[in-house]
Amino acid sequence: MQAEGGYLETPEGGIRGLVYAGAVAWLAGQGIAARILLELTARDIPAQGLFLASVHPGIRRPDLAPPGRGGHLVLVFGRDAAGALRFHNPSGDTPATQADVRMAPGRFDGFFAGRGIHIG
Repeated sequence: MQAEGGYLETPEGGIRGLVYAGAVAWLAGQGIAARILLELTARDIPAQGLFLASVHPGIRRPDLAPPGRGGHLVLVFGRDAAGALRFHNPSGDTPATQADVRMAPGRFDGFFAGRGIHIG
């Protein structure tokens, strides 16, 4: 994915996050349809397919006030019957904040940067 610009290495050898355009180009090369979506609210996240959402890493502590928006990715894969977003956050600090996490759109918006990659 580096060749397509999906991520950039820093001079120190670290990685400077995910570059959306490069990631979408890499996915296209794998035969996977994807597109960048900007200026969204949680309610705008497509109901079909997968969505890599940019959220604040504080989403792993949903009981606390959101300290900001963006800088971390979670995989939104649907909604439950009540309309809550369902997502995976492998870096959550408990099983309940890692897999099949559910959060109301209004609460998700506090962490959500309004951008991401729609896959599918």
